[in-house]
Amino acid sequence: MNNTTPSVSAAARVVERLAAEPDGMAQAPLAKALGLSPSTCYRILRSLAEHGWVRKDARGVWRLGSGLVSVAAALRAPLERIDAAGAILRRVAAEHGIACKLSLRRGDEQVVAARAEPSGPVQATGREGAAFPVTEGSSGAALLADLADDEAEALVRDTPAGQTDAAFLRASLAALRARGWCSRQRIQGWPIAALSAPVRDVSGSVFASLSFLVPEARLADPSLPPLLLATARECGAA
Repeated sequence: MNNTTPSVSAAARVVERLAAEPDGMAQAPLAKALGLSPSTCYRILRSLAEHGWVRKDARGVWRLGSGLVSVAAALRAPLERIDAAGAILRRVAAEHGIACKLSLRRGDEQVVAARAEPSGPVQATGREGAAFPVTEGSSGAALLADLADDEAEALVRDTPAGQTDAAFLRASLAALRARGWCSRQRIQGWPIAALSAPVRDVSGSVFASLSFLVPEARLADPSLPPLLLATARECGAA
């Protein structure tokens, strides 16, 4: 069952799109890019403008507004935590030769917030800002670690076909409950495996997921799970 409010979701997408456009966007191309009707896009922009979240310049281009400054200020602590976690990931990558990434949940997506690679010609973690379905892979499962079974099943049902492996997600959630981490072999056909664990804040809530990406043959290394869990705790306390 989808308990979201479409108009709020659409407004959030408008803000996200304008955040990704440093030169702003006119209303018509913005509506087209987001699949919104011109009237819906107009009403959303006018509503956001009342709160100062967006503004229209003299050329008719919409940009983010100064009303978001207070929102940004409230995000200072989480951003500082991500920066601190990034330093931890870089240390682990250098000391243990492990590619690491920290992912955050954004609605139905997971986004790479920080990453670190050991020295070498091949990168396994992708780029910061890359987004994937939240139901995908061990990193997504770690973000969903606290979901009840019915909530997980509802999320799987609402995910477009082909964007999730329901059996893998169920098995990963069970593994997370039993031992605190889960794994995935051979990512997208590459001989690379992933181990993931949730990163919890001081309240115990899942703040992010931490993933180690290693050659598939290294997945059986018994030292990796304890290191993963210790690193996740360190990132959560940062």
